[in-house]
Amino acid sequence: MTADAMAGRGNMMISGVITTANPTGGSHSALLQKQMSFKTSVGANQLSKADDIEVIESGNVDGSSTRYDKNATLGWVCCAPCIWLRTSATVHKIAITTATLLVTSLLVASPILFLISTAPSQLPRDCYADDEDCMPTTAPPPECIDPVCKIAASSIQAKINWNFDPCIDFKNFSCSSPSQSNGLASLRAIRSAQEAVDTQMQQLLQHNTTSGPFRKLGRLFGSCLRQTTNSSTIRLVLEQLGGYLPIGALGPSSIAPLLSNIYELGPTPLVDIYYDLSYGKNPHVLLIISGPSATAPILESKIRWMGPKAPPYRLKQTVPKLLNDLLDSFLPNGLTADQKASENEAISTFIKELNKIRVEYTRRGFWDSSVLYNTSSLQEIYPILNWTTLVPSDWSGPIVVRSSDYLKAIGELLSKYPTRVAHNSMLLLFALGVLPQGHPNAVVCTRATMWALPDITSALFIAQHSSDDISDVIRRTDIIFKSLKAHLKRAPSLKGAALVKLSALKIQSEPWSGFSNITFMIKTLESLEITSDNWFENILKIYQRNRIVPDVIHTNFTSHDAWAYPIVAKIFYDTLSHSIVVPLSVILVPYFDGRLPPYLQYASVGVAIAKEILRSITKAFEDKAMRCVPKSVNIFSNYSRMDILIHSGGMQISYHSMLSLTGPIKGMARLPGLNLTPTQIFFLVSAQELCAESDYTGIDTDAPEFEHILGWLVAQGGSATEVFKCPSGSMINAQKTCNVL
Repeated sequence: MTADAMAGRGNMMISGVITTANPTGGSHSALLQKQMSFKTSVGANQLSKADDIEVIESGNVDGSSTRYDKNATLGWVCCAPCIWLRTSATVHKIAITTATLLVTSLLVASPILFLISTAPSQLPRDCYADDEDCMPTTAPPPECIDPVCKIAASSIQAKINWNFDPCIDFKNFSCSSPSQSNGLASLRAIRSAQEAVDTQMQQLLQHNTTSGPFRKLGRLFGSCLRQTTNSSTIRLVLEQLGGYLPIGALGPSSIAPLLSNIYELGPTPLVDIYYDLSYGKNPHVLLIISGPSATAPILESKIRWMGPKAPPYRLKQTVPKLLNDLLDSFLPNGLTADQKASENEAISTFIKELNKIRVEYTRRGFWDSSVLYNTSSLQEIYPILNWTTLVPSDWSGPIVVRSSDYLKAIGELLSKYPTRVAHNSMLLLFALGVLPQGHPNAVVCTRATMWALPDITSALFIAQHSSDDISDVIRRTDIIFKSLKAHLKRAPSLKGAALVKLSALKIQSEPWSGFSNITFMIKTLESLEITSDNWFENILKIYQRNRIVPDVIHTNFTSHDAWAYPIVAKIFYDTLSHSIVVPLSVILVPYFDGRLPPYLQYASVGVAIAKEILRSITKAFEDKAMRCVPKSVNIFSNYSRMDILIHSGGMQISYHSMLSLTGPIKGMARLPGLNLTPTQIFFLVSAQELCAESDYTGIDTDAPEFEHILGWLVAQGGSATEVFKCPSGSMINAQKTCNVL
């Protein structure tokens, strides 16, 4: 890695005030020459022949430039006759003499045109042979000379493996590199936005919270590192809730009392209860009942409109990582090995089935919401819980059940298992909801501290960035949003209600003003009693601070504005405010640097915003998702078929918006050292972004299913077949089956 790249990388990631500057194998030389050239028009049906973009002369690493030089020589041999005819002075003199004789003898003016057309032209910079055609190329677009472009090119190059054919194996072409084995690729490649913010926050928690105003945040982080599953505090709390019910014991008649007791202490495993506003010009307060973790696992305020919101959380169907460790300390020592295995199997099976239900109904969204107006009606329809202990006794407003089918499915699940098994499972799920989401280490505890105190950690994150940088990325985010909307409005298939919703759609990328009020944040932090060695106890105290108390609900609301936690790197659509909410961590990334060519910005942030725009304006994609999305989508355990379809639509929208915004692609500066067209880089970066995000969230990106779904996504997202000049029958060419628009 060059010194410049290392320096630029350091500036992007850690030091001081962070600025936006900080972003089947074998060699197929003839195929790559054809695929990587700028000879043909980009997106054949978007641009005229006059807008063709020609071969970039800069070489590639890994010896690919020598392959291109060889083919360039062959091209010159092919084109020698036409080049000689166009450049020879002798031919020009003969043409002038012939034309003069014609003018003198025939007195016609038309040969003058012949004089003009046969004037010697500048020696072409290159010549390209394509089957029977032979034509010179024009000059390539200018190269970006800013150091940030060199860093971006180096980061993209770090993940490319030129030994693979993108038309056949796009995943291994774009998301793997020969240098991965020695770690070079991981050092140079751009990380996912969430990994980048987690890395920065880890540095801050380890080095900037040992003293000073944020010292209690460091104390909370330290308590996570020391937390164990056999903690005496955990055992004591679980005993207070009824403790382990042994084999042969008669279980309770209902688990409703247990869930009511859990609700008094911390988050419940089955439902989440919070307050939000209704729609309209004169909103009123609603009590919302939804499934657990409908938002990210953040202990945010239950009065949702009064502060930032978290995006929808992708639930996992598997059992939590710490379940087996927790079971070892939860089950009595007197059990035999067979009894322990039986109990482990029963509890694990219950939790797996519960998580499957949660994932299924979270994917369906809130389209089956229902409104009730009193607790007695709620109790009659959903008797699985004791709602009189969960809903405040003096609440008289509307009650919105986000997913009635979810509550009915939970009732059916509980009826299948002995209440003893359900009781024990609920206790363990409660403890797992409070513990960190993995075995304690620096990375796990950084994430845990962020979701435990998202307001304080968000303030610490924003303090590392200059106000000028924040204002700049917000302004450019608004520009991209407007261009995406403008392109969609021209889509012939967008009509009626969808077009109306699109016109009214807003974007919210401004950070919540409270994050900049450091004095208030420090005062809030100082009011908390945090011990340095007991994470479980600390979290229960924080939860009590965020408990809903009806008489403190302020009704001085004036709008439905939604803000994001800047540390949760996921753009999301907020139905209440009808806006796309953009966290700062998504746009304060290297590829969104204002000095970079637009195709990098549209390939990263543009695709992410376009996905949520598409999600916000219509839900009529169910049939298309089932017909179009391949079964290999199952590798995305956190995604649904709809999510993948929306992703392909986001790529399509962002790609064509980029073309319509910039006009001829040759106006975009090329990246140094990359023999790729802007449109090729668009698809390449989009794929690398998805690979980085999937890898960080635990998806097996080396699985054949992932390779298949990534190739399918690239095939849908614009004109990749033309851009990479894929022959008929190749994987990308054959997979283009699903145009969302």
